Amino acid sequence: MRNIILSFLLTVSNLLGQASSTTGPDPKDPFSHYLTGKSPEIVKDLGVETRPDGIKIHRLVFLSRILKTPAGPDSSLVYVAIASPAGKGPHPAIVRLHGGGGIADIPAAAGSAKIGYVSLVLDIPGIAGKDKSPWNKGPWQKMGKITATPDVSNSSLFDAVLASVQSFYLLRAQPEVDPAKMGVAGASWGGYVSTMVACLLDKDLAASWSVFGSGSFMQGSYEMGNIGKLPQAEREEWIRYLDPGSRTQNITKPFFIATASNDRHWSWMAVQTTLSKMKGAVNQMYSPNTNHMIKCPGGSEMIPFFNQYLKGGAPMPKVTDIKTQRLSDGSIQVQFKVSNVADPVNPKVYFTSPALQPLWTERLWESVNAKGSAKGYEAVVPASKASGLTDLFAFITDHHPELGQDSTSVTSLILEVK
Repeated sequence: MRNIILSFLLTVSNLLGQASSTTGPDPKDPFSHYLTGKSPEIVKDLGVETRPDGIKIHRLVFLSRILKTPAGPDSSLVYVAIASPAGKGPHPAIVRLHGGGGIADIPAAAGSAKIGYVSLVLDIPGIAGKDKSPWNKGPWQKMGKITATPDVSNSSLFDAVLASVQSFYLLRAQPEVDPAKMGVAGASWGGYVSTMVACLLDKDLAASWSVFGSGSFMQGSYEMGNIGKLPQAEREEWIRYLDPGSRTQNITKPFFIATASNDRHWSWMAVQTTLSKMKGAVNQMYSPNTNHMIKCPGGSEMIPFFNQYLKGGAPMPKVTDIKTQRLSDGSIQVQFKVSNVADPVNPKVYFTSPALQPLWTERLWESVNAKGSAKGYEAVVPASKASGLTDLFAFITDHHPELGQDSTSVTSLILEVK
């Protein structure tokens, strides 16, 4: 039954996304008109705060777009804050995107500035807590996320992505920013937006980061049912232009996703379908047995990742060359290698039986320790635990002195072994 369901979802997703797989720019893409590279118009300068440590916080409100409504033109306004390091630039820079119900995270931006990054945060339209972002306004406040009537520009997610693209342009225009060393990062709905921004601005980015946020909604996601309820033409429009999974073939720059093995917002199947289309370097970490949270060493991997690609720092570890073999006694032998490790600890293989737990959100992922071998690392999933179809992934934590005090964890992709 599980294979039938997955096959059906994959077929639906492929059929709906076929039109988006064509090469070349899409003249009907509603974002194309806004990919100007120009900084948005500032409508209100809320001033600059200089903190005792020399970090400057500049608060602004910009005009995102003007919409025609029955009552007349209506402006979409967006609040941003830019945290700049003490000292002369140019500095690398990051747009940091909050999750659903959040707001511009100025403490996080200041934290990034302390270690040498110019960091922009914003109240993301359609995603920020409505009562927490008083400077934001616009027609999107009355729009739903999962809608494309009469087109996707009438979804609040369109404004979320658009404002984030424009925030990138605004950040790039700052005199202290090195435009060749810029990244975008986000969590949950902000991770979705960061993935969309990576699709739209690949040529302008050095690297992109997401926590949980993915594309390929129809491969398993919290919103899959709502998307499926849309009339066919509207559903195709939404998937084509607002599902990052229809665009990730545009991503050629490094991309990292940290997510949860049991995440109900974007399943690992959705995540891996999205990653599979990217043309750049991809790395990932699955937090085992968690839903929309990270509970393992390495939750602070964002800065080491950006240090690698924006500052030329030590490279992140990566699981490579994972191979599986069903042995004669029914057990599964797993072999894998890990590159760029300094002090590897806790190498493991996590596994689960989909037949016993068909819902990805309810699975129990058990683990077996992996031992070093001439071929890297090796683990064996016992036959008693692997009698049928088995999903598994390799997991390793590295205490790397050049990557900071926090441990760094990475995993392989999840493999299905028959």
